[in-house]
Amino acid sequence: MLAIKPESGLHRMLVVIPYPNGKKYVTDDPEHLAEREEQRNEILDYVKLVCAGPWQSDYGDILWEGIRIRLGCEKDYFMLQLKYSGGI
Repeated sequence: MLAIKPESGLHRMLVVIPYPNGKKYVTDDPEHLAEREEQRNEILDYVKLVCAGPWQSDYGDILWEGIRIRLGCEKDYFMLQLKYSGGI
């Protein structure tokens, strides 16, 4: 999981949570849209479960290597590291 700390704003940290098994989507191939959406929903369900917030992610945060999440506190980053430490 990649983490970047922006200078200011409500969201203090950007993270990219990788897709399972290191999968990457380099194009918007229609045959992969359903698979990518399912993986996005699984990632966001976990974020909803463990993060206190504030956090944010929308369809513009679907990247070729994973899902970008904007986090508001470092505790949420720590909670995501517990699951995604190999790829964060």
